[in-house]
Amino acid sequence: MGDKESKSDRRKGCIDPRLVIEDIIEEFGKVMEEYGGYRIEVLNHKMFPWADVFRLLLRLGHEVWIDTDCEKLFIVSKPKPD
Repeated sequence: MGDKESKSDRRKGCIDPRLVIEDIIEEFGKVMEEYGGYRIEVLNHKMFPWADVFRLLLRLGHEVWIDTDCEKLFIVSKPKPD
């Protein structure tokens, strides 16, 4: 994230977590919203910023899982129940 201005920095008020995730994963993954959480396809497992993504999802109060679909690797999250 460094010194570059991210898409999420340009917005006033609330920051959309999806935009933050997209800024973090860059071209190494793809984000889809699913059931109030996120399904993140890992496109390059060697360059993917694993720790940053897990840290953000946990800070958002999400439960986090790793899943596979054929040969594809996914991070799946959803908000923790109250």
